[in-house]
Amino acid sequence: MSGTWASVVAVLGTLLGVLASALTQRWNSIRSERLARERQLWEEQLTACGSFAGALVNYRRAEYDRAHRNLDEPDSAAHRDAREESYQVRATAQQELFRVQLLTDNTELLQLAEQAFIATEEIHEADTKEQVKRSGDQAKQVLGLFIEEAGCLLRRRS
Repeated sequence: MSGTWASVVAVLGTLLGVLASALTQRWNSIRSERLARERQLWEEQLTACGSFAGALVNYRRAEYDRAHRNLDEPDSAAHRDAREESYQVRATAQQELFRVQLLTDNTELLQLAEQAFIATEEIHEADTKEQVKRSGDQAKQVLGLFIEEAGCLLRRRS
């Protein structure tokens, strides 16, 4: 009889061991998948924020050119070309803004991204070269705040 109990205990021990091992493997698998998704999101956010910042720098340059051409030669082909280029790089910057909006839920970061985009967009509306410079400096400053906030957010998650 004691041999039977020993066999039953051995079988139950084996089954409990298999169950514990399976549960541990499942938990580790779920954890690994979650970490991989978080890492992928972090990389996508890093790329989106960097691409947005780069697109805004290019957009700001195009807005400077457009504003200066408008002030110097408003009816020229060069001004029309600068305006067209501004529209094109604006579209690229807006696409990058959309990517940032899709990939983050950080309210402050989103507000700074939108403020940086709007500040850049307003450069060409200046009436004097001094206003162009002030508007450009404002756009650059807000973009710097966006980059700073994005860096803090991404460093906390790395």
